[in-house]
Amino acid sequence: MRKKTLVWKKQWIGKGAAVILFAMFVVWALGLLSDVTRTEAEDIFLTPLLTDAKGWDMYIVENGSRREISIEEVLEMESGRVFYLSRTLTKEQESGGYTFLLLDILRPCAVFLDGELFYTNCPGGDMRMDAVSLPEEYVDTPPAQGESVRCTLPVHFAGRRLTIATTHTDKPYMPKIILSSFKAEAESLVSSTGRQLMQAAGFAVAALTLTGIWLFAFFQGIRDYSSLLLIFAALVQLFSHLRQFSFLVPASYAIDSPLAAFIPQVEVLLPLVWLLLQMKDHKNRFIFGGILGISAVVSLIVPVGQLFGGLPFFSRFLDQSMILFCPLAALLVFAVREAVQTGNRSFTLLLIGLGMTGCLLAVLYTGSSWNGGFYANQIAAVFDGLCRGFTANFFYWCAVILFVLSAILALYQIIRRIVGMRADLVLQTEHARQLDSQLFVQKEFYEARLSHEKEIRSLRHDMAGHLHTLVMLFEEDKLTEAKKYLDGIAAYHKEQTSEIFSTNPYINAVLQNYAAKCLEERVELVCHIGVDACELPVTELCLILNNALENALTASLTMPEGDRVIKVQAAVRQNLFLLRVSNRFDGEVKLENGLPVSAKEGKEHGYGLSNIRQAAVRRNGNMECRVESGYFVLDVTLPV
Repeated sequence: MRKKTLVWKKQWIGKGAAVILFAMFVVWALGLLSDVTRTEAEDIFLTPLLTDAKGWDMYIVENGSRREISIEEVLEMESGRVFYLSRTLTKEQESGGYTFLLLDILRPCAVFLDGELFYTNCPGGDMRMDAVSLPEEYVDTPPAQGESVRCTLPVHFAGRRLTIATTHTDKPYMPKIILSSFKAEAESLVSSTGRQLMQAAGFAVAALTLTGIWLFAFFQGIRDYSSLLLIFAALVQLFSHLRQFSFLVPASYAIDSPLAAFIPQVEVLLPLVWLLLQMKDHKNRFIFGGILGISAVVSLIVPVGQLFGGLPFFSRFLDQSMILFCPLAALLVFAVREAVQTGNRSFTLLLIGLGMTGCLLAVLYTGSSWNGGFYANQIAAVFDGLCRGFTANFFYWCAVILFVLSAILALYQIIRRIVGMRADLVLQTEHARQLDSQLFVQKEFYEARLSHEKEIRSLRHDMAGHLHTLVMLFEEDKLTEAKKYLDGIAAYHKEQTSEIFSTNPYINAVLQNYAAKCLEERVELVCHIGVDACELPVTELCLILNNALENALTASLTMPEGDRVIKVQAAVRQNLFLLRVSNRFDGEVKLENGLPVSAKEGKEHGYGLSNIRQAAVRRNGNMECRVESGYFVLDVTLPV
């Protein structure tokens, strides 16, 4: 037992070391990819957030005096009302190599340094500090026709007061303000394109892997057509990232298509449809399918309308509504129901995967907050946008997480089914081998019966001749000769008659067969059989007895003549058939996993014992082996 425990510990230590090494490799690979997709000269985003003013003083001018306002007041301000954002530029910003200021193109604005007009994208209005009046034609200018603001800052701008006067033109949200430089823009472009290409490459590999495994499973006889949804989802994600890459490096827009308007919805819906098909409970599938179907139809109305000129009456409402939250929330509910009610392993693993994803995001956010904050800012930006009604990034990452988890589950299911088919093939092969063994036992039994019948026919033929001889002797009154002749016949048949080991014909046939073999090999066979014609599992009984005697005979032949002994004991006690076969052997025998292995050659006792164990287990029995007083002992118990 101690040795088994040590072996078990060594196996788990080896597996744990392999898992740790693989995790270290994954972390190293992700770090390497992160270096390709990040830059140390990231833009400084100074855009105020709902939860953080980012160092800005915000105010409006009323009756010639300033009044401080909050971010909430800015977002509630009507279009055309001028508000101000003001801050002092720091030495750290100047030493960071930033040379110009970027503002979004969706609003008119005026930029002041120390109260003096520095830049404006709407000349013609009153551009005095704290008295800015923006012309109405600029306020009403459609965003697509606005001008991007790029202000080159003075060489020494640290300590100067930067003030931005602007207003809302369409939707009330905070102006996008970035400190940057040409170097930072170039590096940011490289990192942005790197991120897109890396993600595109990842989805390309996922699509190829899923396709390859699906084709392999298809030719193995596994028809899993639902996995085609995930392959299509990977291709949609690949197309989306290549499209974004073409926008970052606008050499060609050939990859763009009006159908791209469906990408955000399709990215989320395809994994959800695949998960719907994995549900086992019909009620869960029906309810979740209804929610998913309604959400899919409603979410696709807007892109369909865009293809045909828009839906002026309620497209804005549908665009603002977060209709895809419904199936996402329903997925969590029905995943729990599937895991608890039906024991659906796929949804159990899905919930575990979602929990691990949440933990990884928390760890990534915490670790990033301590080391530069790049990933922490990215995660915070997603949830900050969600709080402000901007759901594109949130749904994109939901689609990615759902796709990755669904792809892992699909691969797990296909591989599990392939392994199951392999295991079934092994079981069928083993079953065929057992049938061969059973046929061999039956063949031995029927051959023994046939030999017995031949002996009977031969005896009948001989008896006819003996009777004729005796009749002739009696007719000639040769009584003394007749008596001697009868004594000779009795002695001859006493020598030739086979020993009856048991009234059970099957046990008797097997023992008679091996008794002849033992006699030929000069092996002493000692039998004590206390089994009558009670009902026994004939197939397993003959298989067990035949294999046990074959092993015992093979092991006995390693001993010198005179020391070759096989003992067979059988009895029925308390509805249990008890069989013990013991034999002398040469060498050492040690047990491994309950089966003996000879130290000398390794096969004397090992061959056939696995068949005996399987036959015993099939009948809810048991098999045990041990070495005792120079004998190898095999005990088999079967219920009757």
